[in-house]
Amino acid sequence: MPRTIFSILSFVVSVYALLCFLRILLTWVPALSYSRFSRFLGKVCDPYLNVFRGIKWLRLGSFDFSAALGLCILGVLATMLSSFAGRSAITLSMVLQMVIQLVWSIITSIITFLIIVLAVRLIVLLVRKGQYYSSPILDQIDASISPLVYNIARTFTAGKKVSYSTALVIAIIALTLIIAAGSILIWQICRILAGISF
Repeated sequence: MPRTIFSILSFVVSVYALLCFLRILLTWVPALSYSRFSRFLGKVCDPYLNVFRGIKWLRLGSFDFSAALGLCILGVLATMLSSFAGRSAITLSMVLQMVIQLVWSIITSIITFLIIVLAVRLIVLLVRKGQYYSSPILDQIDASISPLVYNIARTFTAGKKVSYSTALVIAIIALTLIIAAGSILIWQICRILAGISF
């Protein structure tokens, strides 16, 4: 009986995550964001998504990761429920492993998105052969990421001034190493927890 309940809950959470994803996509298209379907999705999804909008550290300049966090939590919750449905017994160590993996999944999703944004910005700089090219989108991206990029670069250059492209490369490498080291650490922690039965 518990397996069936976990399977049903997993399905419901997955469907809700899909509805939230559709809601987010429709808000990007002004013509569709006021449709009857979009208003329905707003009533169903906005109360959940609004919970994350007040978290300040989820905003990086003009980038708002609150919806991404909400979707990540729903996705991992659906996976956890599905995993519970496939097991005969649920232990505290198994729940702890899943919570740790949930948190790490959210962190890596945000860092990966940042790496992609930094890489795209670096490619634009390299294509322009280091010359600064201004556009409203690039200016907005630069305003959002440059404080983070320079803070990371200063950590590894002992405070020396570096060019924007060099700072981007340092930030990309540092964030990639954080993901790699963190993944190894999380894997080790989960392996230890798997050996403990409580």
